[in-house]
Amino acid sequence: MLGKLIKHDFNSLSRVLFPTQLAVFGATIIATIGFAINFKAEYNHVQMGGFVGLMRLITGFLSGIMVLAIIAASILVAFIIFQRFYKNLMCDEGYLTFTLPVTTSEILWSKLITAMLWTLISGVVIFICLNIFILFGTDSRNFVNMDVYREIGRMLHEVNVTVGARIIWPILEIALFAIIATACNILHVYLALIIGGIVSQKHKILASIGFYFVINIAISIVSTIVQYFLAGSMVITFEGFNGVRWDAQSGLAAYNYIVSALQPYFWSYFVLTAAIGAALFVLSHYFLKNKLNLE
Repeated sequence: MLGKLIKHDFNSLSRVLFPTQLAVFGATIIATIGFAINFKAEYNHVQMGGFVGLMRLITGFLSGIMVLAIIAASILVAFIIFQRFYKNLMCDEGYLTFTLPVTTSEILWSKLITAMLWTLISGVVIFICLNIFILFGTDSRNFVNMDVYREIGRMLHEVNVTVGARIIWPILEIALFAIIATACNILHVYLALIIGGIVSQKHKILASIGFYFVINIAISIVSTIVQYFLAGSMVITFEGFNGVRWDAQSGLAAYNYIVSALQPYFWSYFVLTAAIGAALFVLSHYFLKNKLNLE
């Protein structure tokens, strides 16, 4: 049943977010064309007069607007995700949602998974759009700008020569932490919306905003306590870096030393973030199941 819920929630979000992502692509193309025209006109010393000057002015203005539209679209994704959660569970639609033959846990998991999927999709779209802009909108002489990618390729080659496949492990760790942190941030907002909807019938959104900051303060206190206990050993670890040789010949040894030294702190923060996320999920489940009142 969880799979059907995820499919339904994903399709529900797609009806709004899919056109939004198409709009981001369209805005990227317009912005890229505008910047490309202005770059090439400036390189070729085209005079700012007459029709050409007007076109450069218009394309420059539209390019700036489109860049702002791309930024706004990424924010809109988060807004739509949380707005759909609020309407599905905390408003009149909640009567229908909670009459479905599914558990509260399945409902919450479905909302979380679909939110993370659309967050990932939005990130991929922005990454693709950024590369379109770099490739076709930033070279004043050629149609395609490969200089950035050549530089990135050179850096990756140097990394591969120095540390080889060992770089994969930190990348996997960062990716795993990003997934957990994203889930934690989403659950943070979910819990605030749930509590706000429970304690206030007339001003649910305002109450939710207030509880968002209350929860944030509580999380910050817990994080500060953990950082306090880790601070001393972290200082000792970073002081130990002073004795490490940083020349190219000892690059692999330095890399291994740094990665191994930072592992305890990485996993400490990983476990802390996972524990906070689990606590947010448990509290959200408890309030949805036992305290929610849609009357």
